[in-house]
Amino acid sequence: MSISIKLADIAEGAAHAVSSYLVEAFEQPGSVEYKADFHDVVTVHDKASQAKIAEHIFREAPDSLIVAEESSHMLTASGTPRDPGPDDIVWYVDPIDGTSNFASGINHWCVSIAAGRGDEIIAAVIHQPTTGLTYRADETGAYRGGVRMHVQNAPVKRGIFATSYPSSRLGSEADALAFLNLIQSVRSVRRPGSTALELADVAAGHLLAAYNRGTNPWDVAAGLYLVQQAGGHYIGFDDDAIHPSPATQRTDGSHLYTADLVHARNYVGAGTKEAAALCIETMGRADLAAQLTAQAPNSASDL
Repeated sequence: MSISIKLADIAEGAAHAVSSYLVEAFEQPGSVEYKADFHDVVTVHDKASQAKIAEHIFREAPDSLIVAEESSHMLTASGTPRDPGPDDIVWYVDPIDGTSNFASGINHWCVSIAAGRGDEIIAAVIHQPTTGLTYRADETGAYRGGVRMHVQNAPVKRGIFATSYPSSRLGSEADALAFLNLIQSVRSVRRPGSTALELADVAAGHLLAAYNRGTNPWDVAAGLYLVQQAGGHYIGFDDDAIHPSPATQRTDGSHLYTADLVHARNYVGAGTKEAAALCIETMGRADLAAQLTAQAPNSASDL
């Protein structure tokens, strides 16, 4: 069995192990706390389900490390902090992606787990406990309920897009006008409230594209690999067009991420390059959108 398949099996087992607990908790979410501000909620179940997931992962892969939303540092089985080496397996865990939905009784949230090595994600699972539906990606491809899935190939005017940007914390009047332009340019736009499920729906061909700013590795790790393995484009980029991070610059001078995608703070996942470019332009980076559309047709791995 390959390492990719083995890790996907572990991720799927961990997601299912916490599933019944979360279904019961969804009926009675309990008290809600706030992190950054009153828009950013967390429940006691985020922390409890993360502990259950970590327990399963460390039982199956004791030498690996976990980066998770409800942790202040990288987790090890022994509890001793350490930085990962190039061959270490690092897990990216979001125990409840869509916590605000979860806490409000809105049935659109999931468990998101991915495994990476070096700069690359190599296994991913997104699981919806209340429906029992599992999205999975390993080296053989991307699957929804065990059925191979592929991204959508359609003109942007026929596509449905999803995002949470602009938001209460990120965005300006200009961004709001750009969002209005997007609404007028495509079939429809959704704001579902779960980054992981938005990317899963891109991989499944239900959405043509999904995008956002200010994300974290555990938000996107599983979804980015689903999109890639379903034949789509996943692109990360810098905030600053003038002073990009040197670590993210390509040799051709652009500021698109080509490695360590999971740590890009801004992203778009799309079925087509045209849809990806429209999303990037909507987020105020017309310079990168122009570079993207100027490139010859290629695979997602070339971006």
